[in-house]
Amino acid sequence: MDRQSSQPGRAVKGMENKTVEESIITAMDGTDIALIKYLPYILQDFWEIGSSPDEIIKIIKKHKTDYSQLGILDLGSGKGAVSVRIASELKCRCFGIDAIDEFVAISGEKAKEFSVNNLCTFETGDLRIRIKTLDEYDVVILGAIGPVFGDYYSTLLKVKPHLKHGGLLIFDYDYIEDDRERNNSGTLRKSEVLKQTADAGMEIIDTITNDDIPGINEEYETQFKNVKKRCMELSKKYPEDKELFLAYVEKQKEEYWILSNTVTSVTLVLKSIN
Repeated sequence: MDRQSSQPGRAVKGMENKTVEESIITAMDGTDIALIKYLPYILQDFWEIGSSPDEIIKIIKKHKTDYSQLGILDLGSGKGAVSVRIASELKCRCFGIDAIDEFVAISGEKAKEFSVNNLCTFETGDLRIRIKTLDEYDVVILGAIGPVFGDYYSTLLKVKPHLKHGGLLIFDYDYIEDDRERNNSGTLRKSEVLKQTADAGMEIIDTITNDDIPGINEEYETQFKNVKKRCMELSKKYPEDKELFLAYVEKQKEEYWILSNTVTSVTLVLKSIN
């Protein structure tokens, strides 16, 4: 599932006061934490949940050398697709953290399948707590995990201390072009993103937009069809929760429409300037 529709570009306040369950469901564009136990079933058709491993690997190759010496931190690592693929191709060490146990277990299985279990470590944890004790890394990946650390500026300030000198932050984000009408999601305009980046003492050195990824809209359609299919199956199996699943389908339909028609989805590559 490339570029899951959750994005930290949406203005969400008070995330630090939410439970980990509330944080997860917000990141996955849901509204009811009762959905959490069903997420592994709903997302069973996807290994890639969030960032595109191919695009991340291209970025690392473009901006880094001596790949085997790199330390990669994958925040919100999902089922491990990004870390496992990076480790497999670049032979570097990757550490992934995710809040869903089932996803972490799949990550470990995939690491063994790709023969990189000696390079990849995965852990279940609350990113908001775990971030405080993490080391510095050459590359930090913040895929499409939603506003776990708060708004854009707050996220940069929390992640920045974990970049080594010359380190890269690879950050999936949504913004609205300055000449477009603002929607009601609270998404920042491009100029606001640039200002907050500078205010946080960081610089955008590269960007990849969805326009650069062939067939992205067709991919969105496939993703939505799979999500809808699994939700309909759950509706039949658990009729008492039918409204929960139908509401999630409608929310996903709305999010994919926004991605395709309203916002610009980008992968930002940032480095610290102080």
